[in-house]
Amino acid sequence: MPKIELDNGYKLNYLDKGKGKNLVYIHGFLGSSWLYEDFVEYFSNNYRVIAIDHLGHGKSDKPKSELYKLRDLTQYVEETLSKIIGDEKIILHGHSMGGMIALIYATTPEYAKRLEGLVLMATAPKLQNPGLVKYIEDIKADKMKMIDREVVETIFVNLCFNRKYRKKDPALVEEFVNKTLENEEFVGRRTMVSIVEDYNVEDKIDQIEVPTLILTGDKDIFILPEESKEMHKKIPNSELVVFSPNIGHMINYEAKDEYIEKMEEFLAKI
Repeated sequence: MPKIELDNGYKLNYLDKGKGKNLVYIHGFLGSSWLYEDFVEYFSNNYRVIAIDHLGHGKSDKPKSELYKLRDLTQYVEETLSKIIGDEKIILHGHSMGGMIALIYATTPEYAKRLEGLVLMATAPKLQNPGLVKYIEDIKADKMKMIDREVVETIFVNLCFNRKYRKKDPALVEEFVNKTLENEEFVGRRTMVSIVEDYNVEDKIDQIEVPTLILTGDKDIFILPEESKEMHKKIPNSELVVFSPNIGHMINYEAKDEYIEKMEEFLAKI
């Protein structure tokens, strides 16, 4: 897996395969490009597919000096792309926190000029989930650790995967747990603080002009499907797909075949 060195010396890991239009995957909170290896492989038959590990995540550098604000992570994504593909256009795919970074990207004029398509999966222009408040408050108050096996297995996994999928593919869920536990506590905490306290692009998303595919699960308890429905109303050239029945936060796993079908339909239009 190659790495790009940013101007400040940080090194970011990424996957890169295929030829054609550039399809770029950016992952969510405590994730990495590992989550998209299957899709990099699949879509690389017709596209150049790039999946980036955010700073602090996966195999990218994890400097303790960073605050891990979403806007900074967005800047690092753009710098990484500039070094890999110059000023070429991209179709940007963001999931969960990655979708938040994609929304910052799409509402920042100097970055948005690179876009020719946008996929927003299980995300929102502002975190508004009352069920997460206690979890986040306890972490900030040092009542629990974020990178802790019990917390990841009992809270984080349940937020990400529905019960049916957890029973269907326990090996993948176990690998997901182990990959999550590879993260550093300080990265998780600082990133979550940025999501809660610094992130809000609600008043800007009506400026997005590129074709936009909005994907949500009907039973997503992490980023509620109502958020996607509201985004669809505000983003002019958008299409909304609600996956069902009983599809949660990890749409590309829980509804893999349907996800690929909707992606292919969308990509064919661009």
